[in-house]
Amino acid sequence: MTINDMKPGQSARILKLNRGLQAGRRLFEMGLVPGARVKLVSRHPFKGPVLLQIANTQIALGRKMANSVEIEIQE
Repeated sequence: MTINDMKPGQSARILKLNRGLQAGRRLFEMGLVPGARVKLVSRHPFKGPVLLQIANTQIALGRKMANSVEIEIQE
């Protein structure tokens, strides 16, 4: 399951990043690291970016990048 499978309002824990070194570093710098908790705030239409909340920060992430972040939904 990836971030793209989340519904607005759902929270999840990041399990794994499936990207190359450069993209993985960028995700790491944004706080998207294994074990981090994220919440999907919104999903922009027409395959636009997703808006995530990580701690007290909100970030927009493109769908392709979001598809590379494996997650586990938290109830």
